[in-house]
Amino acid sequence: MVRPQYLVVMVTLMALLGIALVLHAQQTQLPIYVPAVNVSITALSANGMPLAKYAIVSLSCAGYNVSNIGSVSTVIPIPSTGSITCRAYAYSFGMYSNKTVVLTAGENGETVSVTLVIPVSGYYMPGIGFVPVGTLIVITIVIIIIIILIIIGLIEYARWRRERLARLIRPPE
Repeated sequence: MVRPQYLVVMVTLMALLGIALVLHAQQTQLPIYVPAVNVSITALSANGMPLAKYAIVSLSCAGYNVSNIGSVSTVIPIPSTGSITCRAYAYSFGMYSNKTVVLTAGENGETVSVTLVIPVSGYYMPGIGFVPVGTLIVITIVIIIIIILIIIGLIEYARWRRERLARLIRPPE
């Protein structure tokens, strides 16, 4: 028959051995290598201005879709042999642009930069941001109309004032 002291020592040693095995198993990590390509997409206007806050940019690759404002930078897993076809899209101010990108195993670990030119032209104004040419034309027309209305108002006011003063100055009848 086994004495109780030995039984306690054996149970304690078995518990310590179990804890040591569990801790060792948790610390062992196996590296897994997945081939991938970093894809970076930026949107530019027709005259080369970056549309950082004004374009919706997205990337669609074989069930993997990502979208962002201004630019997209993401890592796409690729097959170890062969290639994967992706579509890059950009939309801004009612205009649209897209491009097909083919990622191959030879580009593994590299960064593929894609620039989409959206056919919208405009200018960057400090404090305002990117303003399309169509908006600039509308603002110019509105300012010209306001100036014409102010000039017509001033001419009418001068005529009214002249008539009022003429009534005050003319001799009594």
